[in-house]
Amino acid sequence: MDPSHGHQSRTSLRSLPSEQFEAAPSTATPQTIPHTDSTRPSPPTPPTTPPPSSGYDLKASPPTPTSPSKRSSTELRPADAQNYPTKRLRVEPTRSTSSLPTCATVSPVHQPASTAFFTQPIDRPLVVTRHRSTSLPPLRNHKKRTQNYLEPPVTQQTLRELDLQEIYRNPKLRHDVVFDSQLHFRPNLDGSRGRRKREQSEQYWKEVLRDCTRLFENVREKRVMQHTAELRLPILFKTIREILVSLVPKNDRDEVMSALDPPLLMQQLQHGVLDFKKLARWLAAVLKAHCAPMRDQWVEQMVTRIAYGVDHGKTAAFVEGLKIIFGILEAMKLDVANHQIRTLRPHLVSTAVQFEQGYFHERIESGRLDIREAVAWFQNAASKADKNTDPYFVFSQAAVEMLTPTHYVQYPATFTFDFDRLDGIRDDIREATCLKVALMFFQGITHPSKRDIGQAALETLRGQLFAILSEEEGPYKWIKGSTAIALHLAKVAHEFNGNTGLVDGSSIKLAENWLGKHLRPESHIYKRIERSVIQEVTSIVVDTMKSWSSLCTSPILLAAEAHGCASLELPTIAQRISHIAFLHWRIFGHRYTASLTAKQSA
Repeated sequence: MDPSHGHQSRTSLRSLPSEQFEAAPSTATPQTIPHTDSTRPSPPTPPTTPPPSSGYDLKASPPTPTSPSKRSSTELRPADAQNYPTKRLRVEPTRSTSSLPTCATVSPVHQPASTAFFTQPIDRPLVVTRHRSTSLPPLRNHKKRTQNYLEPPVTQQTLRELDLQEIYRNPKLRHDVVFDSQLHFRPNLDGSRGRRKREQSEQYWKEVLRDCTRLFENVREKRVMQHTAELRLPILFKTIREILVSLVPKNDRDEVMSALDPPLLMQQLQHGVLDFKKLARWLAAVLKAHCAPMRDQWVEQMVTRIAYGVDHGKTAAFVEGLKIIFGILEAMKLDVANHQIRTLRPHLVSTAVQFEQGYFHERIESGRLDIREAVAWFQNAASKADKNTDPYFVFSQAAVEMLTPTHYVQYPATFTFDFDRLDGIRDDIREATCLKVALMFFQGITHPSKRDIGQAALETLRGQLFAILSEEEGPYKWIKGSTAIALHLAKVAHEFNGNTGLVDGSSIKLAENWLGKHLRPESHIYKRIERSVIQEVTSIVVDTMKSWSSLCTSPILLAAEAHGCASLELPTIAQRISHIAFLHWRIFGHRYTASLTAKQSA
């Protein structure tokens, strides 16, 4: 989408407050998103294949405050590039009035500050040996591999998935945004892929540092420039220009194209007349005019590092300033994408069923998605139900049953976009069951006191148990933490029964043995409580699905995300299952019922 496209009246970004959220994300956008159906761009035809895995992932933030805050004064450094707030604001197209750097701005009498100081020797960085598996085909296009190695870690291509059209074409994103109002992009720096990305970035900037050191020494001594520097630096300038042009309005693009002309900049470098300090100040003015106010300190840091490198002959500081530029550009691009997701979410939700029906229909017809096992799963559930049961409710009950922790089943392929959500719900059902087991034991050992345990006391105890388990991870954290839980329950019960002093060892041993046995899935007590949890959740899901059956739009826009202890409340678990099941039925329900009809007719 064109940054200048949108409403005729615009509000200046720098006059508006920004909001920042905890987990990851971003603020204002230099692009404007139409807010009416008449101006909203039509979604393109669903892609035939999912988009390739990317350098960015989608993450949910906790609910954000609705009251605007003043401009943040928190400095955002390149290492914090993954922490971008999700709130973005519209940008007023502003033409920078700063003059462009030219050769005439440098006096020929003095040695140019931008080149004369780059004479500090540096240690030669270690070259990373690159190994390639023998099972992979040989790399025939050596030129392409070299080109990629010479490109910065952030390019227009790596940021392509953040474009509006790519958002429209991303089926996983469009599905996830239905369930999460705080969904947003962040750099994918986790796991082995993120580590590899960081290593490649570090290696690239080491090479830039080495090239700049040699380059400016060559310019000062009027020697021939190194071949790699001749390739890498023009690509660096070109990449900055490409990304910046995509972020600014049309009436500012000519200025950017003129100021960041790679051949001109390289010519000025060769003649020692490129004023990097002036160029940095001009770039800072452009960035501040089009980025969120909270980025200002980061922009100022870029100018400071480049100026420090120029004035003190510190090549590393100069290269650090270049690195900051790419961090800012990536943040701005993320800001735009996250604002577009927030603005377009109502539209994406309202068209989710239509889009996914088209997407999955194409994959099923082309043979890339086999739903025979999913159909068999539904038919098996229908065979166990009463013949007069509505298929809609058969599906609702089956959706809950497949989440039973002690009866693990593989999810049908039609739930491909919900696997992570279903795993999370299954883990929460297990946690809710373990919590009920622990509370049942507590009520048993406090029974002799003949005092009623109030709801407030139980809620306090629940919070204490979750605090004890906060450092444990995984679905079996209750088993791992059973000893600590037993000690705490014995202590609380000892005080509740009116006793003073230390808890006797026999009570602690009893608690440890009982919980160590019955928090395990093979325990008959655990299975009995788990079955009661599943039955209660199923009842709520069926009632909820029944109340939603007449709706023509998804009720998920009204859904509130639950966090912490609230996520283990059975009504909350049932609500989350209902949201997944409702959308799933609207996409695949006609296929399930058709298969059932065909089976009965056969």
